[in-house]
Amino acid sequence: MLWNAAAERMTGVPAEDALQRTPSEVLQRELESGADTPAGERLVSIRRGGEEIWLSLTEAFMRDPAGVVAGRIFAFRDISAERVVEQMKSEFVSNVSRELRSPLTSIYGFAETLLRDDVLFGDEERATFLGYIAAEAGRLTAIVDRLLAVARLDSGDLQVQLAPTDVRAIVSEVVAAAKQSLGRDGHVFVLDLPAEPLHVEADREKLRQIVTDLVENAVKYSPQGGTITVAARLRDDAVEVSVDDEGIGIPESEQGRIFAKFYRAETSGRDLASTGTGLGLFIAKELLAAMRGRIWVRSREGQGSSFVFTLPLSGQPVVSERE
Repeated sequence: MLWNAAAERMTGVPAEDALQRTPSEVLQRELESGADTPAGERLVSIRRGGEEIWLSLTEAFMRDPAGVVAGRIFAFRDISAERVVEQMKSEFVSNVSRELRSPLTSIYGFAETLLRDDVLFGDEERATFLGYIAAEAGRLTAIVDRLLAVARLDSGDLQVQLAPTDVRAIVSEVVAAAKQSLGRDGHVFVLDLPAEPLHVEADREKLRQIVTDLVENAVKYSPQGGTITVAARLRDDAVEVSVDDEGIGIPESEQGRIFAKFYRAETSGRDLASTGTGLGLFIAKELLAAMRGRIWVRSREGQGSSFVFTLPLSGQPVVSERE
């Protein structure tokens, strides 16, 4: 009897196609509650075109003088976006728990082994075990630091200390460290840098974090023996840094979402989407924005990805959003 404009927008069904028809005919599903359905708000899913959307539904009864149900009023709102966020948060908690458990298990296992009284370890073995403990503790610290960074970003409390910083030196240091720690699978690292320094206004440690995360991602999503190319060049009044890989690439449909909090891109045939916290690219984007930079991606599925960011040259005037 009534199908308002909001119902049209949410369901994609115009009023002329809904009036004088039952809800099940209009939405291809029953909305009426059964005798055992709890009263109050409930969630239902419907199809809108080719997508599934979720509605928060409440139901009220219209009764005749004898108390018999003569009609029903359904009020609903689209909560698809909220549901996606909640699902991402749930997956995030699960992934963080898994990420934290792995280094904690290693630390606990090696420490328990060293504490055994029935085994005498030589200095070389002891040093090896302690090296593993130190490496896993560093990994654990990096995960916690990332979580704290997101909390500070959400509260607006994350500060950046801008100062003239040589991008060329930062990139060289990060790639040298990656060769040592990440090159065991045969990955090849190529540096493409100018001979002269490239000074930008940036927070040195946060810039190092951004480049490190991008290089680690390139290694993670690249085949064994793949080439990772890290380049920096002058572009007008900015410095542009790019990290290219020969990996699995990112579907075009996902490229606009990979910088969102908690988001992890789907992967083709590899169990990588289930690893990581889904925060690295979000943090990189926010840190670069705080340093007056920006980041984007160029990618073709199956042909690798190129992550590119820019930062203003040292000495450039600060331009406000109003200007």
